[in-house]
Parts: sequence; structure tokens; C-alpha cells
Amino acid sequence: MLLKPVFLCFLIGLLVNVPLKALEPKRFADSMEKIVSQTGNKKQKIEILLAGSKKLRLLDPDKALDLSTWALSIAGSKDYPELRLQAMINIGNIDIYKSKYKEAMEIALKVKELSTQLENKKALGESFMLIGAIKVDQGDYSESYESFFNALRLFEQVAYSEGIIKALSGISNTCYYQGNYNKALIYDNNALKVAMVTKDSLQLGMVMTNVGVKYAAKNQFSKAIDFYQKAIAINMRLGLQTRLAALYLNIGTAYLQLNRYDDFILYYNRAMAFFTVTEAWHSVAVSHLQYSAYYKKLKDPENELKYVRLALSESMKYKFRRVAYQAAGALHMIYLSEGKIDSAYKYSLLEHAEKDTLNSEKAQARLSLFELEYNYNNKQQEIKIKQQRKDFIVIIIIIIALSGLITTILFLSRQIVKTKNIRLEKQRLSDEVEFKNKELTLGVMNLIKKNELIVDISNRLILMEQNTTDPSFKQEIIQLIRSLQRNSSEEIWEEFEVRFKQVHNSFYKSLLDRFPNLSPSELKLCALLRLNLSTKEICELSGQRPASLDVARYRLRKKLGIANSQVSLVTFLSQV
Repeated sequence: MLLKPVFLCFLIGLLVNVPLKALEPKRFADSMEKIVSQTGNKKQKIEILLAGSKKLRLLDPDKALDLSTWALSIAGSKDYPELRLQAMINIGNIDIYKSKYKEAMEIALKVKELSTQLENKKALGESFMLIGAIKVDQGDYSESYESFFNALRLFEQVAYSEGIIKALSGISNTCYYQGNYNKALIYDNNALKVAMVTKDSLQLGMVMTNVGVKYAAKNQFSKAIDFYQKAIAINMRLGLQTRLAALYLNIGTAYLQLNRYDDFILYYNRAMAFFTVTEAWHSVAVSHLQYSAYYKKLKDPENELKYVRLALSESMKYKFRRVAYQAAGALHMIYLSEGKIDSAYKYSLLEHAEKDTLNSEKAQARLSLFELEYNYNNKQQEIKIKQQRKDFIVIIIIIIALSGLITTILFLSRQIVKTKNIRLEKQRLSDEVEFKNKELTLGVMNLIKKNELIVDISNRLILMEQNTTDPSFKQEIIQLIRSLQRNSSEEIWEEFEVRFKQVHNSFYKSLLDRFPNLSPSELKLCALLRLNLSTKEICELSGQRPASLDVARYRLRKKLGIANSQVSLVTFLSQV
């Protein structure tokens, strides 16, 4: 069944506005499949699936991934490029959450290529966001800064507030991972201002979480917990399970620093339950590190060592450079405190190797460079826009006056010339066709007369054959009659078809394209009827009897599909 456009808009609006906490993921995904199966329009199918995927991405990433992948498969490789971009961006974000960085990078590059071809700045910015997020998790801060600043410029050009908030948050998080917490808070506060102006609860919850993380890093845990609680309230109202899980880990970590162990365990278990089910391995690795810190406070070296090793194992498997650096450093200190010098040295080497990979100093320098470039470009752009506005007002007045006058003159001149040329061309073609038709008609009449002469000669020869008694002479006359009739028929038709094709060169092709089963004799009859020859003239030219011609005409009408129609053959063929 084909969904009506009004119902489709209502359905997508419902998907966007219904709080996620009111939805049960499996039931919601099943209802999506049912709705899509009842929709006949491919574009509508894709739009419904993408709306559902967006709704589920922060609730059930696996279900969201299934819906976006389904949407992408329906769109194919060429159809609906803008919708394909949305589907790929969704898939890329989910792949990053699930630590599938290779797949996410492939998607990001495809999004970048397609959005560049379509000149879609918003989608191009999203491709840079994907690349930046991958580089952050893998500890390549220089590349992440470049990607996030590229995204920020593009989002500002198209006034995409949600993208601006995400890009500012990406830069902030990169600063945070390098230990530059004050700089990180500057970008978070900028993002918070945009979110407050736009009243975007989804982004506001994310930014408040980020601010809390920065205060926790500065050991201001009370402030951090305050922001976390505000973020939890927002995300609980929206039902965003993925963000709630991250918040639970963050607030649990803050409680751990305040030695509130029961609160830490409560929030840690909530977070780990969700991370494990959704296969968020980066978050799992970070959680293991926090749990090792918990056992360190409890002075339980055995469990502390166990969870640090788990964190290192996950981070090495998925190339989480930052987590690997932290885990290697923790193992170095643990073995050093136990007097196990060889093991301590081993993990010290790994710690320094991961630190070199993070390349902090170079990334810091690139951050400053990108900031200067960004601010300079913004100022230059403002100056340029002001000057352009002034110049534009002067130029537009001149252009309007001149273009109005020139356009009017050119339009009138072209219309006069065009009208005259069309009239002359029509007259020329009409004269040419009329002349050729007259010439062809004369040629046909000559052929008819020629045929009449041959028939007359044949009749006389027949009389001679009947009156002669010499058998050999009789046989010779008969052969002469047959030869004369055969050669005459072939020559007449060859000459006729040559002349006919000169005037109506596409007639046979058009006719055969529509009616490929026509025989050669039927094609000849069609040509004669196209010239509007009478039955008598056709009989004289073709050598058929009137009765035979009537049968041929009837069969031809059946093949042309007008046997039961009042349309005449001549009229029908004149339109071919």
C-alpha cells in the first residue's frame, strides 16, 4: 500500500517528537518493519527507516544500525544520494560507538566523496566529524583538531547549530585528552551558549556532560556531579540510554574520588551492563580502568592488576592509544611497587611508546595554528562581507538599470529574428515537401502508365501465343511473357521505393519499429496508401485484382490494430 504524503509527514514527525523513554526498542523496530513493508514508495521507505534509526541510535545502537543499513540497501548505489548520505552518517556514528574504526573510516571517506560531489556542506562537515571522532579515540590529536575545525567552518557556513555544537565539543574533548582542561572548558562554554540559544535539549545534555568531565579532571568533583545530575535529568527525560550509560560511568568516577564507594559501584554496574550489551568496547576499556582505581583505593592489588590488564587488552585490540597509555602507566607503577623490575620496565617502554604515538606537543602546536587560522578567517570574512554589501548596493543599481534596458532590447530583437526564421523555415520545409510529393506523384503515374503498356504488350503476346500452332514458337512466347512481367514488376517496385524513400525517408523505419511483423508486400501496400492512391491505381501498379486488394487491406488493418476502428488506413499511415 502506498502511504499518502500527509500521513508520511505525520509519521516522521511522530518518530522525531515522541520521547524515547516511551518506546521499547524491539517493539519499536518491529513496528518500523511493519510500516515499511506496507509502504510502496522507495523514498518513503528510506525516510521512515532513517527517522527510526535516528530515534534509536542513542537507545539501541544495534537496532539503529539495522534500520540505517536497510535504508542504504533500498537506496542502492545511485538513487536518492541525499538520503544515502544520511544513512551512511548514521552507520558511521554507530560504528565509532562500537569501536569499528576501520568500517567507520571507510564510511566517512565515502560520505566525504559523495557530499563533495553533491556540494552538500552539511554532510561534508559530518564526514569530518566522523574522521575527527575516530582520530580522537585512536589518540591522533593533530588529525582530530584539523577534522573538527574543518567541520566547524562548514557548519557555520550553513548555520547548522547542532553541527556547530558537536564540532565545538569535539575540539573541547581533544583538548581534554591532552590535559588542557581550561582550554577545553572554553570550547564547552561556547557550545553551551549555542545550545541554550537554540533550546536543543539533546545537545544541551551532551554539553553539560562534557562540562562535568572537565571539572572532574580539575578535581572539582562537586561541580562535576552538579553538571552530571543536570545532564542525567535531561537524558532520562529523553530516554537516551547510551548517554545515560556514559553519565553513570562519569558520575561513578566522581563518587569514587570522593570515597563514596557504594555510589561508585551502583553507577559503575549500570554503565557496564549497557556497554557490554551494546559492545561499546572503548567505554568498556575505560570502565575497567576506573574499576582498577577502585581496587587501588581498597588496597586490593590482585583485583587492581586484573582490571588494568583487561583495560590494556581491550585498548591494544582496538588501538585505543589513550587508554593503552594510561593502562601501561598503571601496570608500570604496580610492578615497580612490587619490586618486579623486569615487568615494570616492559610496561614503562609500552607507556612511552604510546605517549610518543599520541604526539601531544605537535598536536598542541597544531591546535594553536588552527585557532589562529580560524579566528583570522572569521575576521577577514566579516570585513569582506561588509565591503561586499557596500559594493553590492552600488553594483546592483547599475546592473538593474543596464540589464533591464539590454534585456528588453535583446529580447525583442531575438523574438523578431526567431519568429522570422521559424516562419521562413516552415515555409521552406512545406515547399520542399510539396514539391517532392508532386514529383513522387508524377513518378507513380508514370509507373502506372509504364505498367499499363507492359500489360498491353503482354496481352498481345498472349493472343499471339493462342493463335500460333508452332509449339516451339508458342513456348518461346510464354517465356517472353513471364520474363517481361517478372522484370517489369521488379523494376517498377525498385524505382518506386527509391523515389518514395527520397520523400519519406523514415516511414519504413517508424512503421517497423511499431509493427515489426509486417511483411514486405504489406510494407509496399502501406507505402501506396501513404500516397493516398485509389484502389484502381494501386491495382494497376501492383497487378492485383480489386478483390485481392480488399483482402490485403483488411489483413493490414488487423496487424495495425485498427480492425474495429473507424480510422481510415490512409489517415492512420499519414501519422506514422
